[in-house]
Amino acid sequence: MMEEEHNQLSEVSKDAYLRAENLVTKFFTSKGIVKALDGVSLTVNKGEIFGLVGESGCGKSVTATSIMDLIPDPPGRIVSGSIFIDNYNILNDLPKLATINVKSETDVIVKRNKKLIKRHNFVISKIRGKKVAMIFQEPALALNPVLSIGQQISENILLHNRVEISNSIIRRESLSESDIEEFYKKIKAINDDFRPFVNKWTRLYAVPEAEEEMENILKSGADESYALKELKEVVFRQKRGNNLSLIAMMRDYYKVEEFLFELTLKLMEAESINDTTAVARLARQIDDHKRAIKARFSGFLFAKKFRRRKYERVFEEEARRRGIELLTLVNIAEPGRVYDAYPHELSGGMQQRAMIAMALASNPQMLIADEPTTALDVTTQAQILDLIRDLNKVTGSSVLFITHDLAVIAEMCQRLGVMYAGNLVEEGNSSEIFKNPLHPYTTGLLSSIPRVDVKSKNEIKLESIPGSVPNLISPPPGCRFHPRCKFKMDICSEKKPKLMTVESNHKVACFIYSKESED
Repeated sequence: MMEEEHNQLSEVSKDAYLRAENLVTKFFTSKGIVKALDGVSLTVNKGEIFGLVGESGCGKSVTATSIMDLIPDPPGRIVSGSIFIDNYNILNDLPKLATINVKSETDVIVKRNKKLIKRHNFVISKIRGKKVAMIFQEPALALNPVLSIGQQISENILLHNRVEISNSIIRRESLSESDIEEFYKKIKAINDDFRPFVNKWTRLYAVPEAEEEMENILKSGADESYALKELKEVVFRQKRGNNLSLIAMMRDYYKVEEFLFELTLKLMEAESINDTTAVARLARQIDDHKRAIKARFSGFLFAKKFRRRKYERVFEEEARRRGIELLTLVNIAEPGRVYDAYPHELSGGMQQRAMIAMALASNPQMLIADEPTTALDVTTQAQILDLIRDLNKVTGSSVLFITHDLAVIAEMCQRLGVMYAGNLVEEGNSSEIFKNPLHPYTTGLLSSIPRVDVKSKNEIKLESIPGSVPNLISPPPGCRFHPRCKFKMDICSEKKPKLMTVESNHKVACFIYSKESED
C-alpha cells in the first residue's frame, strides 16, 4: 500500500510544476488573527492554464502572494505548509525562520531568525522571475514610480540571465561567414514558414535587430550568391567589437555563482530533514568554492568593484535590447520611448503590458496572473487574454490565472479551482465543473450569472447566495460556507470537510458527497 502511494506521488511530482500542500497563512492584526488561508492544497501541471475563482475576499490573491513568498511580514506570515516549485520546496526552512507565540488573538509575539531569513530571501530572489513570475492586479501600485520601465525590466534580466547573455554575446562576436552559409542552407531546406527559425536564430546569436531585414532578403527570391552577400552584411553590422576574453571571464564567474546557489539549495534541503552528514559535506563544498572564487577571480573582482561601469555596460546594453524586444512582444507601440518612460506616463493598459513584459523577462516556466484585466477596457482585456494564451502555447509555460469572472475562466482555463473563505471547495476540469457543479457555493456562483440562451415565459430572476462573506478573524466552525448553505446538516457546523475525489478528476469538499472529515 505504501509503495502504491509513493508511486502515485511520484506521478504527481512528475507532471506538476507547482504543488501547494496544506498552506496556512495568517495576518496578526491589532483586531485579531485573520485566518486568510486554511489548509489550501492545489496543483498546477506543466503547460496548463489553471483557473482560481471566487468572490472578493476569498483568498485568491493571498494564495498567489503566498506562492511567491510575498506576504508582508508584519502583519502576515505563512504559518505552515509546503510549496513545491519545479519539485523544490521553497518553504522547507519555514519552521526555523521564526517562532510564533500566540498569547491571545490580539497578543502575538513573533521572534525572527534574521540570519536564516536573509539566506531564505536570497534563495527566493533567485527563484522569483526565473522559475515563477507574477502579473499583479494593480500595475500602478506594483511598478516603482521612481524607476523607468526599462530599469525595472532590465533589473530582472540582469539578475537571472548573465550567463546566457555572455554566451549570446560570444556567439555574436564569433560569427563567421561559414555560420551564415550554414544558416542559409537550413533555411533553404525548410518548406513551410521559415520565420520561427529566423526568430530563434537571431535571438541565439543576439542579433534580433537584423531579423526583419533578414526576412525581407529571404522573401525577395534573390539568387543564392546575392542573398548570402546581403545576409552577411546585415548580420556582421550587428557586431559590437566586445572584448571576448573579458566576457568569457565574466561568464565563468557567474557560472560559479550559479553553482554555489545550487549547492545552497541542496544544503537547505538537507537541513530540513536533519541530514547532518549531508549538511557538513555541503557546507565544506560551499566554503571550498568560495575560497576558489577568491583565488581565481580576485583580480577580476577587484577591477569589477572599482571599474563597475566598464564591466556592466555590455550587460546593460544587452538588457536594454532584450527589454525593448519584450515590449514589442506585448504589442506596445514605440517600445524604445516606453522603455525610457516612467509608470505615471503610461495608461493603465500600457502599464499592464509593461508588467507582463517584466514578468516574461527571464522566460519563467510559470506565470501567475492575478486578475490581470480588472482595470482595463473590454478591448484591451481581450488583447491581454490573447497574449497570455499565446504565451502559454508558444513557450509551454504554466499559468495560474486568478479572476472572479467565470466567463474568462471558461474561455481560458483547462482546469479550475473554486475558493471560498480561505478554502478550496471544488476542483476539476473547467468543462466538467460548468456542466455539473457539485459544491453548493459553485452552484450559487453559476446560478447568479444571467443566461441569454435560456428562454422563459416568466420574468427572469437572478438568484443570489444568501448571507455575506464571513469575518475571517472569527470564521464559522466546521465548513465555512454552512451559514449560507441551503443544504447544511448538523455535521457541517462541527467538522471541516476534506477535498475528496467524487468523480474522475473532480474533487469537492462537502458532506453531501462524503461523510469523512478532518480531525
